[in-house]
Amino acid sequence: MKVLVIGGTGYIGTRLMALMHTRKDCLAIAASRGASGQGLRLDTRDEAALAQALRGVDAVVNCVAGSAPAIAGGAEALARAVRAARVPAVVHVSSMAVYGDRQGPVDEGSAWGRPQGWYARAKQDAERALRTLAHAADGSTPATRLTVLRPGCVWGPGSALWVGRIARCLTQGRLGDVGDLGDGWTHGVTVDDVCQAILQALQTPYDTHASGPVRTFNLAAPDSPRWNDWFSDLALALGRTPVRRIRPLQLHADAWVLGPPLHPARALLARAGVAHRWPDPISPGLLRLWSSTLRMDASAVGRALALDWTPYPEALRQCVAWLRAGPVSAGGASPEVPSVARVP
Repeated sequence: MKVLVIGGTGYIGTRLMALMHTRKDCLAIAASRGASGQGLRLDTRDEAALAQALRGVDAVVNCVAGSAPAIAGGAEALARAVRAARVPAVVHVSSMAVYGDRQGPVDEGSAWGRPQGWYARAKQDAERALRTLAHAADGSTPATRLTVLRPGCVWGPGSALWVGRIARCLTQGRLGDVGDLGDGWTHGVTVDDVCQAILQALQTPYDTHASGPVRTFNLAAPDSPRWNDWFSDLALALGRTPVRRIRPLQLHADAWVLGPPLHPARALLARAGVAHRWPDPISPGLLRLWSSTLRMDASAVGRALALDWTPYPEALRQCVAWLRAGPVSAGGASPEVPSVARVP
């Protein structure tokens, strides 16, 4: 099987390629704007380049990150290119962000809410674009089998957002026990579990009678904690004791007053390579996320793909081991892996 991993140099894509490199009997190729070596340097919105890259491909994994145009526009171009090339299978890595402002329990069949910010809107648009693959233009059986994965907060070694950034904010005294503002569920899932779900989706026979034209799975470990527990557990594991109690006024001031100017300032400083000297922005969107009552039901993926979740204590241990291995920069860290790997 020949697999094209679009976004193969991002956080999930890099780890996926590393796991694929340990296997045999199939060729996997990383494709992204930052690919090097034997990988394909590819603009996700370049339909002609996508058509060339899809020649002879048996499956595509789409785990593009980055800007809204890259996520949404790239998915639209990919859908057209995949349909033209009649690629047999696509696994699309979406996000829990598609549920928008929904609160309370949700499963894969739940309606979406209003998008909360550009990222959620882009992820919704990307899913809509790729779901057109489930409907053949002439009404016949679609040529492409689509699997959509909706992970929660993806963490583990190398997680710049949910491990590196949180650890720095804990060290700076900007996070700790945030009370009611941290009552939301993390929906945490390790990057390895996301990659195993992708591999299982590629290998598991597709039963259209059971799952319909599109298989959709939420990804969140059943024992993933609330945000307040994650902040406290990570602080304790790092020796940041006693865990500081953060007043709501401080957190809101950090998000609404300090946050807006920090975003453009860090963007400018990143070009000079000194962004790590400035504090990470805590945005109003993060406050909404940390206090949200959304609760994803992720039981379906365990039954359909036989996914074996990483227990939360082990996920925490892996994150702390990575943090202790060296200084955590603003951009996180990712291992060097080949751009071409063989997988079963």
